Amino acid sequence: MKVVLDIETIQAPREEWARLAGKLPPSDNSVPAGDHDLFAAGAADEQRRVEDEQYAKSSFDGTFSRIVCIGFLEFSDQLEPRGAVAWYGGNERELLQQFWNRLAQSRPSLFITHNGLGFDLPFIKKRSMIHQVKPSLDINLAKFRTEPVYDTMAVWSNWDTRGWVKLDVLARALNVETKSGSGSQVAEMWAKGQGPELARYCLQDTYVTYACYSRMTFRQPLSSDVVLLHPELLDVG
Repeated sequence: MKVVLDIETIQAPREEWARLAGKLPPSDNSVPAGDHDLFAAGAADEQRRVEDEQYAKSSFDGTFSRIVCIGFLEFSDQLEPRGAVAWYGGNERELLQQFWNRLAQSRPSLFITHNGLGFDLPFIKKRSMIHQVKPSLDINLAKFRTEPVYDTMAVWSNWDTRGWVKLDVLARALNVETKSGSGSQVAEMWAKGQGPELARYCLQDTYVTYACYSRMTFRQPLSSDVVLLHPELLDVG
């Protein structure tokens, strides 16, 4: 059994990030009167700038942000479609529990991802630890290999960060169906309560990853109409 997976995440509120990062609350914002106060104001502005950058980067770290959707495709060892499911919702613990339960049933020998070694799988691992959801199997995240994780981004660049490409770029290079949107839309969809739409977007990403993997292993991918024919969209609350 082979599986393709992708996650969608949202950033923690600024206050929650500051609490976890151990940041002090902002100081008095009154207008400075002298040179000393002007220097202090400048230092405070620089500190805020640095913290703004740190907060922006935290969106990619499972220490601070959380998962709101996991997309999951199952294939036989011969890459015949066996199912498509996306779990979504605000109950992250239940989302992770259902994900690990599904893995316990399928027991895949290969995980296919795009940047899964650097992002998706470590993120899932961190959030599982935070919620004390014990993984149903141990996924070896060693780099410079293609089993049990085939990371299309890493393989395409031969593990050279200078050659990293986004999924939609790789899809266009390999002449396969590309993404249906941008990751920057995830927070907006989540804020609008568009859970099913978010799940479909996530599943489209898993399809594109599958199609890229197929081309990279000299196979012709099936169409998305076939692979995503009857998707399960599961709201975990």
